[in-house]
This record gives sequence, C-alpha cells and structure tokens, in this order.
Amino acid sequence: METTVTRTPAVSAQYRVVRPIRSLLVQSRAVVAVLTLPVFAAMLWFAIPRGTWPRVLIAMAVVGVLYLVAISLFSRVRIEIEPDGITENGFFVHNRRFAAKRIASAVIVPVYRGQTLETTPQLFVLDATGELLLRMRGQFWSEQSVQAVATAYGVPLRIIAEPLTRQQFRADFPDLVFWFERWPWVRIACLVGGISALSLLLIALLSSANG
Repeated sequence: METTVTRTPAVSAQYRVVRPIRSLLVQSRAVVAVLTLPVFAAMLWFAIPRGTWPRVLIAMAVVGVLYLVAISLFSRVRIEIEPDGITENGFFVHNRRFAAKRIASAVIVPVYRGQTLETTPQLFVLDATGELLLRMRGQFWSEQSVQAVATAYGVPLRIIAEPLTRQQFRADFPDLVFWFERWPWVRIACLVGGISALSLLLIALLSSANG
C-alpha cells in the first residue's frame, strides 16, 4: 500500500469551527419529501371519504416531529479546533473533547464511493497507541474541513496514495471502521427491518381506514 507521510509545522492551532457539507440538509429534505409525500397523499385519498383522515394526519405529524428532531440534531454537528484540543459535537455525541497533546498522528484514506470511480476521504485522528480519537467521513465533511483538522496540530499525516474499495478499506483498517461497516449484512438487516416496520404501520392505518 503506497503512502505518503508529511508533517506540518508544529504551531499552536488557531480556533476554528468546521461543519458538515451544507448540501446534505437540502438533500435530506428532498429524500424525505420523495419518500413520504406520495405515501401520505395516497393514504389521505382513501381515508378522507371514510372520515378517518385524523389518523393519517397524526401519523404525518409524528413523522414531521421526528424529522424536525433530526434536523435539530444535525444543526449542532460541528468540530471545534482549539489551541489545546478538539471538541466534537456529533449527531448523537455532545461536547466530546480530547486534548491536543493526545493527538499523535492522522491518516487520510481515499475510498471509492459505491461502484463509481468517485472517491471520498476518510480521516482518522489517532493517539500514540493507535486508538481512534476522531473520524471524519468525506460523505459528510468537505475536503477543506478534513485537511483543516488533519493539519491543525503539526502531527505526522499519512496519506494513502491509491484509493481503496469498501472491502479493501474494511480489511486494511478493521479496528477503525464503524460496526455497521465491519458487518454490512447487519446494516442491511436493520434497513429491511425498518422498512418492514413502516410498512406494517401503514397497513394498520389503511386497515383502520377501511374498517
């Protein structure tokens, strides 16, 4: 595996906040609209003549609240680069902080996106024992944000020259990837289970409407 190791000047990091790619929010709105609006429109079409449309409106309200909660959680996602350390606010993580003196190295791995030739960078920030302190995935962070974190503290930066497939990525970095990347079938099972649960809910609402 061909790599390049560089070291930026060991200077005190300047305070900076990096945030996820802005277009993700717009994309999420489009996906939610495409997945939910036609379904709920069809449900209302069948429910209004039977007078059971309030049930459908309640279901729509629940989905709307869940979406607003997700947007709220996403809006707080950021990484704060400070002279004495990094503070991470993730989707489910709030104010997770580690000191700059713990940062020993960083690794940037380009990974192919699906079956295309497009790649996204994966950044791993590690301590002296190789323990993962922070990970940034190019699906959510711009290359500028990844580089800002990777070079903030002047630690050795290892850059993998050749892009890896997802399978190679899991094989070469098994201790650094997330659990759902290590066992893709679990992610598929969770997705199928979620779709099945939603389908059962919709069937129950439609059955009530027909009753």
